[in-house]
Amino acid sequence: MQSAFDAVPFDIWHQVVHYLDPNDYINLSLANSKLYNLLKDEITARKAVKAHIAHTVEGDLASVKEITYREALGRVYDIRESIATAQPYSTSLLAVGQDFLFNQGVVCYISNGQIRTLNLLQAAEFEQVVDLDEAFDPYHPRSKGHRYPDLKYKLLYYNDGIVACLCEPQSRDVAWLLAIDVKLEFATSRKGYRIRYCRPMASTRNLFVRHNRSVMYYGTHSGRARHGHREWVLHGFDFVTASDINIQPIQLDNFAGSEIGSTVCFEIKDRYLYAVSNQTSFEDEEIDWTSYYICVRFPLNKPTDIKWQRIWRRQHREGPINDNWTKLSLRVDHTTRQLNIVECRHEWQNGGSENFRINYSQPLDCFDPAETLEGLLKAAFSTSPAKHGFPKYLPVRSLPDEPLARTLDPFSKPNYEPPRKRLKKFYHLEYTPEEAQSPERRDFTLSNTKYHTYNLMASAFIDIVNDPPQQVKSFTTPPDRLRLRIGSRKRQFQQYEMDEEGESAAAYPPTPTSMISSPITQSDECFKSRGIKMWPANDAPAELLELLCPSKKAGKVVGTSDERFMVYSTDSGLGDGTKAIIMISFDPSIGLKHMKRLNQRPFGRRKPDSEEYGSDADISTAQSMFDTHPEPTWFRVEPAEYLRLDKGLWLR
Repeated sequence: MQSAFDAVPFDIWHQVVHYLDPNDYINLSLANSKLYNLLKDEITARKAVKAHIAHTVEGDLASVKEITYREALGRVYDIRESIATAQPYSTSLLAVGQDFLFNQGVVCYISNGQIRTLNLLQAAEFEQVVDLDEAFDPYHPRSKGHRYPDLKYKLLYYNDGIVACLCEPQSRDVAWLLAIDVKLEFATSRKGYRIRYCRPMASTRNLFVRHNRSVMYYGTHSGRARHGHREWVLHGFDFVTASDINIQPIQLDNFAGSEIGSTVCFEIKDRYLYAVSNQTSFEDEEIDWTSYYICVRFPLNKPTDIKWQRIWRRQHREGPINDNWTKLSLRVDHTTRQLNIVECRHEWQNGGSENFRINYSQPLDCFDPAETLEGLLKAAFSTSPAKHGFPKYLPVRSLPDEPLARTLDPFSKPNYEPPRKRLKKFYHLEYTPEEAQSPERRDFTLSNTKYHTYNLMASAFIDIVNDPPQQVKSFTTPPDRLRLRIGSRKRQFQQYEMDEEGESAAAYPPTPTSMISSPITQSDECFKSRGIKMWPANDAPAELLELLCPSKKAGKVVGTSDERFMVYSTDSGLGDGTKAIIMISFDPSIGLKHMKRLNQRPFGRRKPDSEEYGSDADISTAQSMFDTHPEPTWFRVEPAEYLRLDKGLWLR
């Protein structure tokens, strides 16, 4: 019997796929065999990729014909489902070291005075190695006859093949900021040119670094202001010309917020540096209604051309916030390539007893002229702005008609504007009202939540939690057990409500705005919770649990993640204070060479202990980069550490 789907012409399906994201596309292709064959068409798949995942790794691979567009949709679907269902594909011990960074699919870590760089996205079998003491030696001023001071190195940022680190002497000598190019394709006959930047720092207070291949900006929270509070001071450096961009540092006047990742964040996108704070002023106002994001943007090559913007954040009446859980970041949407403010807050909704996390996102790329500093000042009939600063206070045009407004005095500086409508796609509640009241709800304290983040592509809260197993014997301290805790949601297009007689149903219409009668775009888009899932299971093999947490006490866990990998460090159990750096992969298409199936024999032939890990053939391609251009003695290529450690598992 022919289904209704079979009667739809191909031309109609070709137009429909423009509205289907990878999850919808793959699920529709599984409806029956005819749809499966129809949606394998490359032209049709290309249209879905361009509309939804053009700016992902898979979209880039499909555009250069390394994979098909249909394969790109399938890979993104597999990754999202792996995260949403808390079912990763593999995990591995990458290295043992003191500090690490993870960005663009690349892990940088410090081990025994070396920076080692491993490309996970390419499943590389080699690492670029930098001997820090030898690299820094020509730049460190020291008198003859004095011993070389012990240096402590701290990784700050990695991007586009350049890693920035801080060299801190154990004595009271000044710290130095280094930017080292570790990209294999970068080679020059100029001696020492891999050191792109090396200078002493006047201050390292809340130091951050952001850079690309051409420009680096770093800042410290060390500027002095007339109001008595510290402010951010930014310095720019051009890698191409090897010169400072601005003669004098840029101080962001009246830009509040001091904790990176909690109250303020910085990011480079395209030709601009962005800075966002969730603090309106340095001091709390006793009577206030509205909270804003203060956003700053300026061109990388012209930091004096600063644009300021104020974006509505929340009403204080929405409930108190537990600031200890707040995470603030700037991320690129892989569908639109827009920069988004992403903030995860732990709130007591409407001041009630229920409290849980809510993730909010807000597009930022388009600076609305009406919302910029100049537009706001013009609307408030104020004077022109300071050269680099946001005004301490923007007077409100009207106040709410309520008794609290009549208690204000001339010294009060409240913020108020009417509440705005949030689209459901821009906020995600950790629990639905039913889940919040469920007896099966299980929360973890902040001390037992070792790492927490939000994955935009999979619409999922991702936590690493310490969940010790129940002990059979009493009066014993159970060992730590690290597990993933993931709460996700999925889109639900069709929502229906019954009429008064309960006989027929109609779809919910788009929500109209409060000021005009036209509906809000995408306000009819709804979502359904997929619940909270834990991994590994309670009865997981000891081999897996030991890999995820090598020591009986996890210690301080530091984590980071992107759309396909999670990388974190925990106590290695070696007793020397080093950290085990562990990777969890949600991508089935990427696997490291040494991995074996859980509780089964390894793939291929394992090398005996007497055989050297990483043969010449493993790194011949990387080593060939050195044949035509001389490199400094402190920079080389070596087999990856994970090959020597040999602890990696395929999970399914």
